[in-house]
Amino acid sequence: MMRKLLTLLGSGAILIYSLLGATLMNDWAVVAASGMPLETTIADMDAAGQTYTTIPGLVFAAMGILLALVWGVTTLFCRNVLPNRVAVSLWAGIVTLGAPAFFFTAFANLNSVGDTYSDWNAEAAFALESPLYMASGVAFLVVVTMMVTAVYGATARKKPSLVTQPVNRKCL
Repeated sequence: MMRKLLTLLGSGAILIYSLLGATLMNDWAVVAASGMPLETTIADMDAAGQTYTTIPGLVFAAMGILLALVWGVTTLFCRNVLPNRVAVSLWAGIVTLGAPAFFFTAFANLNSVGDTYSDWNAEAAFALESPLYMASGVAFLVVVTMMVTAVYGATARKKPSLVTQPVNRKCL
């Protein structure tokens, strides 16, 4: 039961992250940065010779959906080979790597907004995007915590190779 809950929550988090990221990079961040409705922003960008495309957002969402499915199936069906700690680490790794993937896929549209509007509001776009970056930061801390606990557990179980003998303190 715990494994199914872990899989449901983890897959759901990856799905939400990817769909939210796609919506941000294709719509919300562009609107926030330009301060104009999306249709007006796209028309202004086109008139300025700048590109706007939804393809990076769609690819980001599709990759997130694919990773959520693969991680979920692997977590459910490889339970004998994949301990919970490793499953959580893989999930957190996916979410951690979501931040750089989001940054590079969202860059083109926001760069076009910046090239189109001299008074664009990068802070407003970042304010919308910051929850994704924070989620990735927390996931990174989860990865580090899982690695530290695994190393600590392995060293705590390890028996010393040299057995120390008590020193005989008798005086001659």
